[in-house]
Amino acid sequence: MQVLSVAVGGALGAVSRYFLGNFISRIIGSALPYGTFVINIVGCFFMGLIMTMIIERGMLSVAWRLFLCVGFLGGFTTFSSFGYETLVLLQEERFASAMLYVGGSVFCGLAAATVGVTLARLL
Repeated sequence: MQVLSVAVGGALGAVSRYFLGNFISRIIGSALPYGTFVINIVGCFFMGLIMTMIIERGMLSVAWRLFLCVGFLGGFTTFSSFGYETLVLLQEERFASAMLYVGGSVFCGLAAATVGVTLARLL
């Protein structure tokens, strides 16, 4: 049952990533990998929120952790895409864009996770 929970969550997360990434690219454009950036930041926020609700607040069961964090967010976030897209920017000698993307992703991801943890602690 646990494997099924992770598999279903992962499938839903991957499909959500696909639709949200395409939506963001249509709205903002694709000069930089904005879709991947936004998805990673949103994923960090929800990981912080959900894990704090599970570990510190006891609001969700371990089964929900498997479904939401391992499955859904594992399929939703795009770290492998982030790595490849950064490499492409570097290969294209777009060094400032690559550094902005890496720095922004790390800083905003940590900030989003912090906000998620803080919000969960206030609930």
